[in-house]
Amino acid sequence: MSKSSFYKSLFIVFFLGLSSGLPLSLILSTLKALLIEKGFNIKNVGFFALVTIPYSLKIFFAPIIDSYKIPFLTKAIGHRKSWIITSQVLLLLTISLLGMSAIYENLFFIAIFAVLVAISSASQDIVIDGYRIELFKEEDQGPASAFYIYGYRIGILISGAGALALATIVAWHMVYFFMSLTMLCFIIITFGIEETRQKFKKDYISFNAWFRRYVIVPFFDIFKRRKYASIILAMIFFFKLADAFAGNLILPFLLDIGYTKIEIATSLKLFGFFAVLAGVAAGGLLIKNSGIFKVLWVALTLQILSNVAFCYLAISNKNFYDLYLIIFFENFSGGIGDATLVAYLSGLCNKKYSATQYALLASIGSLARSILSSTAGIYAQSFGWFNFFAFSAILGLPAMLCLFLLTILNKPINFR
Repeated sequence: MSKSSFYKSLFIVFFLGLSSGLPLSLILSTLKALLIEKGFNIKNVGFFALVTIPYSLKIFFAPIIDSYKIPFLTKAIGHRKSWIITSQVLLLLTISLLGMSAIYENLFFIAIFAVLVAISSASQDIVIDGYRIELFKEEDQGPASAFYIYGYRIGILISGAGALALATIVAWHMVYFFMSLTMLCFIIITFGIEETRQKFKKDYISFNAWFRRYVIVPFFDIFKRRKYASIILAMIFFFKLADAFAGNLILPFLLDIGYTKIEIATSLKLFGFFAVLAGVAAGGLLIKNSGIFKVLWVALTLQILSNVAFCYLAISNKNFYDLYLIIFFENFSGGIGDATLVAYLSGLCNKKYSATQYALLASIGSLARSILSSTAGIYAQSFGWFNFFAFSAILGLPAMLCLFLLTILNKPINFR
């Protein structure tokens, strides 16, 4: 790959990262701000973490996306591009419908359309991950992952801070309508990217043969190549639990202790965004110099300490210096964690089954965020904010135990 082609490819994955990141805040923090403003209680708001369950079920979508054509569209523009564009069109429609459901303040319809956004978004993530891995050589996956994360985080910034700021000017349903129009830009860009599966042909085989080839073999390949795969999978499951559990309610927490939407947009979203970028860069440098296994320890430790820092914010008076310092620490830690987890999962994959295996590992990693963190509202309402964040820090210990077991078994997975 020439330098010009390489930089062009980085530009492509950056914009695909934007497209992947945009829907997430619209069904998480931004949607929670909408629900709080509409008068729904914190317990119901906390349970909205469940709408992200489709992200945890990617493994069920991945074999279909990997092996089936979109009628007419696949033949016209290619296999990967057809799936990306189809998911982007679905996102455009479902985000618009989610905004319209907010007009009627019907919690049931808001939840239904939020789940549909999540399904469309999870499908898009699967095909983009496969496209990214196919587009770059193995030695270039590191820079590709970094540019993808940068795009992903900017997408979250647009639908997070951008949406909150916009909500002070226009109604919530208009905010979601404008966000859906952003997907139209990504659709236009996707039409212009190169296809990585030029000669893709669907095999007309029996269901049993299909299931074995695209589901069973990729799954057991992980256990075949990794002796302590069960511990590794458990560590992946718990890796982001503490971070996700606390993060589920940080925005409602800040609203509850007196910060305005604009103050939250500038601190949590805008300032936090740059802190995340710094964390991603730091994570990349640490991985290069120390190896990914050591950085897993660093990432987990920082994520636990960042939750403890919110305990202080819960009992202190409103202070912007404290707010920005803790927001920086939390997002910097999250950036290191994101970079480390993406690199770790990518290194675990067999390139022969990269898309399906990555979807499997990513699904395991997001299960804790989707299911266990959904109860955060109950704990916050019962414990109070200080005890809630203290409890969330303790939830980082299971991942540390798994990492400790891998250490004493002397089988660290070190990709350098």
